Amino acid sequence: MAEHDVIVVGAGHNGLTAAAYLAAAGLDVLVLESKSEIGGGVVSEEVTLPGHHHDLHAAAHIFIQGNPMIREDELGLIAEHGLSYVYPDPSMSVVFPDDDFIAFYSDVHKTAETIARISPVDAENYLRFYEFASPLLDQLLPSLFVPPAPLGALFAQLEQSEIGRETMRVLMMSYLDVCNEWFEHPKVKAALVRWVSELLVAPDEGGTGAFLLLMVPFIHRYGMGLAVGGSQSLSDALAASLAARGGSIRTGMKVERFRFDGDRVVGVRCADGTEFTARRAVLADLNIKQIPAMVDHRFGAEWERKVDRIKPASFRLVAGHIVLSEPPEFRAGPAVTEAGFQEITLPLPELLRTFDQLKYGEPVHTIPTVSTATRWDATRAPDGHHTLYLLGYAPMELAEGDWDARKEEIFDRVFTTFCEMTTNIGAAQVLSRIVHSPLDMARYNEAWVDGDAGHFGCQLFQFMGFRPLPNMGYRLPAEGFYLVGPSTHPGQGVTGGARAAAFAVLADLGLSFPV
Repeated sequence: MAEHDVIVVGAGHNGLTAAAYLAAAGLDVLVLESKSEIGGGVVSEEVTLPGHHHDLHAAAHIFIQGNPMIREDELGLIAEHGLSYVYPDPSMSVVFPDDDFIAFYSDVHKTAETIARISPVDAENYLRFYEFASPLLDQLLPSLFVPPAPLGALFAQLEQSEIGRETMRVLMMSYLDVCNEWFEHPKVKAALVRWVSELLVAPDEGGTGAFLLLMVPFIHRYGMGLAVGGSQSLSDALAASLAARGGSIRTGMKVERFRFDGDRVVGVRCADGTEFTARRAVLADLNIKQIPAMVDHRFGAEWERKVDRIKPASFRLVAGHIVLSEPPEFRAGPAVTEAGFQEITLPLPELLRTFDQLKYGEPVHTIPTVSTATRWDATRAPDGHHTLYLLGYAPMELAEGDWDARKEEIFDRVFTTFCEMTTNIGAAQVLSRIVHSPLDMARYNEAWVDGDAGHFGCQLFQFMGFRPLPNMGYRLPAEGFYLVGPSTHPGQGVTGGARAAAFAVLADLGLSFPV
């Protein structure tokens, strides 16, 4: 029976991040991955034509740009292992059916100029909001990459100042409420609502105001990164960093059970009967909802009740990966065409009615997200070809029919909306495509319960110190047993957030990351 200091179950980018940090601290780390490839949702594959690399899930690397893992290159991903980013500017443009748009440049004043075309008053409001939110980003950003403080302690600290009390108030609001307080024009509000909705939480959900607060200053300070070669480049660099520090990865090893000796986790058993022993810790890069069955329900009915009541994301995604014979040109002009992402939206109140459709099992096609990464990174496709990433919001459960029968027809509507916003794209420019429904995503990764790659919603009552359960941190109810990944702080997306989990494990083991 093989023994290691630490076993990490799951080779998503969070599992790899935690493993690399632990290996850098001198621990013997083994990562076990059930699939044949590493990366989880941070992967790029040739799913259409040979030589065309598509980001199957995560494409925009945003919050990770503020992580010391990237900013200070703590694991040598950039200097030693070939990771590099391009930063589109504008990073994103939100565009309306009448070709009005707001382009989010790195320069906040240039962004305000695009808002002024729609509303001079809101252009000034945007600059005021940026000034309000910037010091809060300074306060909150470091906390995304270290173990979170108990929510009560955070609020007690915020309570001590006027700006802190205002932050508390915003944290408890919905991001729609925040938009309504700060902005006037329905299109400006809609653009900001549409942007934040990428977190897959409905605009009127309470406890989501923090995301508008964070995202506005963040995008101007750090930008949005596209990994050169595709998202897989990040996962591969993490694996190389782990290997350089003595760690190892075994793919095709599906862990079925965690093994215990009394109150301590001591290893894992795989589907083929292979067992591995962990001398010091076991980390699960899994959805917390998978844990009860994998520990034979040893944590009790009350703990499982708390897990069961975790609230899911408001909606899911239907995704199309397409090869085009030419890059799309948007009717709205170069400020939209040249953005890293285009987000198509409707003005208020139509946009809010669209989100209501999702609550009742009705897919929507009018507000797709678009990215043509090859415009910025030519390594992803042969000369002259372009890879298109096209997303639509969708319910997990359809009111009529099922996803296997309807996904192509539903995605066709999303594609038509996109084509209508361009001057040059239609069916004739499509060389190949593949469509993934929420059901396909659930099949792709067992941790994506009900097709939710973020595991569950990110409202305040299950965010920061309350994610996944109040003040649980990363510690599962057994000695040496830890949870990492989207189920834990800082949540979904490409964040490298398991740096925080690794630091919690090192603290428990009396170790530290070498500075």
